[in-house]
Amino acid sequence: MWKHDNFFVGAFSALILSLITSILLIAAGPWLYRLFSDFMPQNKLLLLALLPSLLLMRQYFRKYRFEKSGKGALFMLFLLIVLYFMLLHNKPVSVFFISL
Repeated sequence: MWKHDNFFVGAFSALILSLITSILLIAAGPWLYRLFSDFMPQNKLLLLALLPSLLLMRQYFRKYRFEKSGKGALFMLFLLIVLYFMLLHNKPVSVFFISL
């Protein structure tokens, strides 16, 4: 995590953090989900990938008092939520295509 108060640093760090978390969820999601259920996971599980970005945004606003970086992380978080609901919510295609 960079300690510079810049809009683009906050947006880029939130995007990278969300992408890494979503890749981990897509890879490990079916295996973890089968521990608790007999069905394949739905796309709703991918919303958990936004949780680290939310925590990063809170850290920027509360601990570091970086308003510009926090706004960048908030913007990226909002954009990713809108893209999720436009592209994946209630669609027949599942992103959990990896079967272990």
